[in-house]
Amino acid sequence: MTNEKETLTLDDWKSAFTVQDACNLSGVVFSFAKIMQKICNDPENVGTDWKNNHPIAVLYASKISSLTGLGFHSNDTAFGRACDAITARINKG
Repeated sequence: MTNEKETLTLDDWKSAFTVQDACNLSGVVFSFAKIMQKICNDPENVGTDWKNNHPIAVLYASKISSLTGLGFHSNDTAFGRACDAITARINKG
């Protein structure tokens, strides 16, 4: 067992898109919790606002909101920016 903290992988970035097709809230929440820990471990982490607005967190939160029937109450621009940031990261490799 290693003492290194897990950080985000390319698959984690991709999961933010694939989770949009999910229908099982518990699966989404469990996956989000694991990825959120990796976001917290990220060397670029500069605090709560950074984590709350991380593109992966935005897309997961959107899906959770959708599955619970609340709808996504943030503006569409935030969702679009998150999608653009994730696409750019995935394309970077």
